[in-house]
Parts: sequence; C-alpha cells; structure tokens
Amino acid sequence: MCEGEEGATRVASVSRVPDSSATRMPTRPAIPVTLWCLVAVILAERTVLRHGMSPSFDLLVTPTGVAASLCLAAVIITMLFRKRRDRGRDKHHVPVAALFVLAAGLAGALLGWLALARVTSAAEALSTSPVSAWSLEVEGDMAEGGRGWWGRAGVYGENGANVGTVWLSSPSRLECGSVVSCVGRFKPNGDDEWGVSSRMQGLAGTVSVVHVIASREADGPLGVVLRARKAVLASFSPDESDGAAVLAGSVCGDRAPIRSRGLDGVFATCGASHLVAVSGGHLAILSGALAALLGKTRLGPGVRGSLALGVIVLFIVFCGAPASAMRAGIMSCVSFGGSLVGRRSHALSSTCAAAFAMALLDPYVSGQLGFLLSVASVVGICLFGSYASYALDVLTRLPRHSGGRLLALAHGLGRLRSNACDALGVSLVAQLFTLPLTCPTFGEVSLIAPIANLVLAPLFAGLVSLGLGAAVLTPLPALQSPVLAAAEGVSQAFCKVLSTLARLPLACLTMEASAAPMLAVLCGACVALYVVWPVPRRRLLVRFAAVLACGAVALLLGLRLLQPARVCVFDVGQGDAILVADGSAAVLVDTGPDEAISLALTRQGVIHLDAIVLTHLHDDHVGGMDDLVGRVACERVLVAKGVAEKIPAELSASISRLSGHEAEEISYGDTIRAGSFSLRVVSPTEPVDGGDNADSLMLAVSYEHNGDELSALLTGDAEKDETAACLARGDVGDIDFLKVGHHGSEVSLTADEAALLDPEVSVASAGEGNKYGHPRKECMDVLAGAGSVFLCTKDVGDVTVRPGVRGPTVFTERTPGGSAAAMASAM
Repeated sequence: MCEGEEGATRVASVSRVPDSSATRMPTRPAIPVTLWCLVAVILAERTVLRHGMSPSFDLLVTPTGVAASLCLAAVIITMLFRKRRDRGRDKHHVPVAALFVLAAGLAGALLGWLALARVTSAAEALSTSPVSAWSLEVEGDMAEGGRGWWGRAGVYGENGANVGTVWLSSPSRLECGSVVSCVGRFKPNGDDEWGVSSRMQGLAGTVSVVHVIASREADGPLGVVLRARKAVLASFSPDESDGAAVLAGSVCGDRAPIRSRGLDGVFATCGASHLVAVSGGHLAILSGALAALLGKTRLGPGVRGSLALGVIVLFIVFCGAPASAMRAGIMSCVSFGGSLVGRRSHALSSTCAAAFAMALLDPYVSGQLGFLLSVASVVGICLFGSYASYALDVLTRLPRHSGGRLLALAHGLGRLRSNACDALGVSLVAQLFTLPLTCPTFGEVSLIAPIANLVLAPLFAGLVSLGLGAAVLTPLPALQSPVLAAAEGVSQAFCKVLSTLARLPLACLTMEASAAPMLAVLCGACVALYVVWPVPRRRLLVRFAAVLACGAVALLLGLRLLQPARVCVFDVGQGDAILVADGSAAVLVDTGPDEAISLALTRQGVIHLDAIVLTHLHDDHVGGMDDLVGRVACERVLVAKGVAEKIPAELSASISRLSGHEAEEISYGDTIRAGSFSLRVVSPTEPVDGGDNADSLMLAVSYEHNGDELSALLTGDAEKDETAACLARGDVGDIDFLKVGHHGSEVSLTADEAALLDPEVSVASAGEGNKYGHPRKECMDVLAGAGSVFLCTKDVGDVTVRPGVRGPTVFTERTPGGSAAAMASAM
C-alpha cells in the first residue's frame, strides 16, 4: 500500500502477504507545452474554418470561443501551479510557454485562413465547369445512405492537378481507389450545419453522380494492394453472417457490411464503434505479432522497427487508408522516431507532437470528429488513466489471505482484478474526455461502454489475430479454411456478446446537451484534480460508490414504477409515435421515422416497454425501431394479422435484437393491457400485408381508475373509410381524444364521422415544413366544426393527454402564445 492510504498499515498477529496486484499511487503526470500548442492550433483553425475570414468579438460567445477561453484558463492555472512547484529552478517557464502557445494559435489562424481560401477557390472552380470534365478518385470505402452510396473523392483536372475534395454521392457503390469519370451535378456547401461541417473538413461541396462514363481501378503498387484486399474480402463472404461482416470490418476496414446488417447501431449502443474502425488497437495487435516474429531473428532493433513500420503502413493501405488508421500510424511513427534518436518514450508528448504536426500540415483535421475524439481520448488516458485505474484498484482491493492454496488463488484473482481495473480506468477516462464531443453530435451516452470494452477486448484481439492470419493465407484456400472458420467462430461469439449487452436496460442513455457547459465542467474538474492530486481512500470511494448506486436505484424505480397514466403523441417529425403508459406498464404505438423516438422516450423517462405496436410497415411509422435497441427494454413487438411474413429483413432483424424474438400478430378484437389502459383492435377485420394506409391497426383506448376516465382512438394512417367502418360496426363511438389519421390529410375523416366521434381534443403528428402540407386545412376545419380542439406536434411539440374526472387534461411541450399549463387549463 502507498503511504497515507487507509491510515497506517496495520500489522496482523499472523503471517499475511499483501495483495500481489496492489499498485503504487501514480505520480502527477508532466504536461508538455506541445499539448497547449495543440489545443491552441486546433481552436484557432476551427474558429476560422467555421466562422469564415472575418472573425469578430462575437466569436467569444460561441462554443468554440468558450472552449478557447476555458483552455486558456486551464493553461494559465497549470502553468502557475508548475511555476510555484518549480520555484527557483525555472523562473521563465510560464512566459516562454505562453509565447509558444500564442505562436501556435497565430499559426493555426493563418493556416485556417489559407485552408478556407483553398476550399472557397475549389468550390468556385468546380462550379464553373461540368462534372464530366473532372476525374474523381474515390478516397476510402463508400457508406450506404438513404439515397445511395456516400464517400469522399479527390477531384483532378485535365492536367492531373488536384482541384479539391468533395462528397461523392452515387446510386451504386464505387470501389476504394477507383478513378471515375461521370455525368453529374455539383452543389457547393451551404450555410447550414452540414455545409459548415463539410467546409471544416476541406470538402468543397457534393457531387451527385447521374451516370458513370468510365471507371478504372487504381494502378501501380496501390492497385496491387487494393486488389489483394478485394480478394480477401471475397474469401470472407461478409454478407453471409454477422460474424463475417464484423471480421471484414475489423481486418479489412470495410464497414459497409456492418452497416447493411444493422450492426452499427449495436456497436454505438455498446460504445464499441472504435473496435471496427481500424485504428490504434489494430496496430497494437499487429505490432505485437510482428514483435514476436521479428524478435526471433538476429536483426538489429532499428531494422526490426523499420520492418514493423513498413508492414503497418502496408496494412493501413490494405484497409483502404481510413483516417483513423492513418492517425494511429503517424503517432506510431513519431514514437518510433523518438526512440531512434535516443529520447525516452513519453506517450503524451508523442501524441501531442504527432497531432500538432498533423494539424499544421492539414488544418482540415481540426474539423474531423474522428481526429478530435482520438486526441481527446489519448490525452485523457495519458493524464488521468493511471489515476482512475489506481482509484478502482483501491476500491476493489481484495482482503489479505494467509499462505497455502488461498495464497495462490489470491494472487491469481489479484492479477485478474488489477487488469480489469486498468482496462476499466482507461475506458472510463476515454469516455469522459470525449463526452463534450459525442453528446452534442450523437445525442447519447453509452452506459454499458466500460463493461462492454472490458468483456469484448479478449474476443476482439482473437478475431483480429485469426482474421489477419486468414487474410495472409488467402492465396492458399486449403490452409486458410480452418483459420477462417476459427476467426468466424470467435467473431460470431463477439457479435453474440455484443447483442446481449446492447439489449440490457439503459445500455445507452439518450441525452441532449450543449458542448460548452460540458466542456466547462470537464475542464474545471480536470484542473482541480490535477492541482490537488488527492490520494484515493477506500472509505471515501466506497461511500461515493454507494451514493451513486442508491441514486441510480432510486432513479430506476421512479422511472419504472411511478409514472402517471397518460397518452403522449410524440413530436418525431413527419411520422407517428404514441406512448400509452400507466405506472410500470408502457406500450409504444409506432416508432416514428428515425432516431427522434429515443429522445422522445427519454423526455418521458421511459426505460421499459411492455410492447411496441406497429400499425403498418411505412417507414415513417417503423423507421425508429433500430434506434431503440439498447436504449429501452422491450418484451414484444406486435403487428396486424398477416403482416409478420411481409416484414422486411432489416426491420425483422431490428425487432429480434430489441425484443429477443420475432414479431407477434394480433387480430380484430384482441386487447392489449397497459396498467389500467385497455387497447382494443378495432381494425382491420381481415388479414392484411401492412403495405397500405388502409392496413393500419386502429386501437380503441379506454381507461378507468379511481374515478379518472379517458377514451381515445389511435388511427395510424387509416382514413375516413376505415373510420366509417368502425363507427358502423359500433366498435367506437363518442371519445375524449382522437389521434388524427394519416397526419391530418384532407381524407382523414368526414364531418359526419367527426360529429359521431365528438373528440374534445384531436392531435395530428406532422413534421415542420413537410412536402404534403400536413395537416391540411380541410381536416382542421372538419374537427373545428365538431367542436374539437386541434393540435399538431409540429406546432406544439409533444402532446400529453391524461385521464381526469371531468374529462382529459392536456399538456403540450410548447404552446404558441401561451404556456403548457394554460393549454391544460383550457381543456
């Protein structure tokens, strides 16, 4: 134990040995000036590239300006602390370092303006000539999006000179490294967030391919490597299984099969996306294998290192030269170069020096999220990784044991625990340091990430090692076959564990947050911890962990058991998603068009769903299904009679990952219970295929408890004919609340139907500025004529309807000209 921990070390009356895994308290790490220079150059480049050629004092109130101010304050505090500590040894340390940081900031601003000028010039040049006059060289693997395939491409003129870089959109996939001539359209960047982000990454705009005139593969050594890669990918058959897809992504860097099989969402939920982005982890595994092989030779250290770096460079090219791998390779080269000139290895200095050089040579990296995430995570690990691991070690330290078999067992458990603490500490710090970047960008935090990375790391190392072996043996199918089979087996196990972790309740928490306050809190905590550097004490750590655990349990119980009875129509854009909840029971009717549903459920504090009902198979009603995996627990997914066999493969896979089994069918007259709510199927009366609006499940909702009542009709996209049939059969009559069919189109319902239903409040779900004009004036006039208060989610946000003794109480997320409370009282 270190001095000061848990008071003085007590001496037992019997012979005992300390835990073999005990570690020493880490010393406060030295912060190189290059770190502050790196921060200065990144902030200066981002500021110029984001806000243009004319920065002003208004920049100080932007997130970038706030970040710059916080980082400058951190520099000053840290420098002053070091000056006080080193008093008498280096009196000019602070002024000299400040000059270096100031120079780096000025250099970053100058380089940022030059980079901005290059993008602007490229956009002007590309706007004045036809796309068919250019040659487009595809950079890296293209990704499949909603409207075809997307990727980056370098643009070259007739003389072979590089004009610039663009986004390339194509209806079909274009191979990495291929040179394409095409007919298409060029659109320069706009002033929206997408355009600004593209400009910051050095992209002049987007080329949309209409027709490919000619395409040729890369030639020379690059072509040889890429053709070998293509052969390896073909032997892996990545489209046949999840394991093969992950193997192709991990070994060859081709993530398209992972995306096409819907696995990218599972990786994101578990915070494990970095595992299949070829980066430092892959290079570490490869370097370890090379060191083991070359260590058996008589070659000198310099020759061995040079050979290893050569193989690493070849591997990076083989993977399609992804930016993550190139960054990791450059950092490895810097570290190796330092060892060749006799400098001691210092991870933080090497990382900062490499990143600083990259930012100076290519200012556009400051606008690339991957670069920022890499730098933030490595810097955080270098500064506080060992401290976090030590704190976990103190918290989980095993009791001492006497000799014999218990001693051997204690040593084994101690080593295992120590390794787990190291891995967890590193993962927690990396995640913490990247939160100000990931939360504003992705709107979520993976709570399972530290555990997932700990559990998946051994399997990942195995599948990469075996996968590399299988790749090398591609020309020898007989030898490759058993190795490839073993690699796929490990990869399948990896996918199974990954899917299991992703389905755990609260594996991922959706969070809407701004970068500036998160960065302020992080900087303040880091400065305080660095200056004080307290010795972790077990008693305080246990109390802190107990408080966190009790708080988490109380929060879970509150979210799970204490929810009020309500029907909530979510604002998810041009789509439908309705929550029916009472206490611990909750049913979701449709999932909206995209990831907005996870944010909506977070707003309502929902962490568990008894069922999801998909009214029909249109994308605006089922598109958010995949995004729910890992964010909420769901017991079953229900569809209309006859629809289960018509569910698309991708949606079916999402349903299985979310609920653990396939969709179930419900028929006319069936009832779903959610606490005191009853949801009865009133349409369709016959089997359907779910492809038309008329196929929509219509649910008559009723609630009665302690005098509070509510009746409602949820219609999906059903229109006037289906509603008329329900009224004619007597399945529905006078109701309190109507979820208007088909987003409030002109054929949603007739005046007679509105009069028979006589809803007190009617809600349509539609997106702002939708091309259909929903909700239509005809529909609103019909409901107004029936005396119903009409609301639309695009105007008022989420609409929540609660049962009441004297009728429903309605709350809106936002109310034009008033407050939500005013709307509630008006009901």
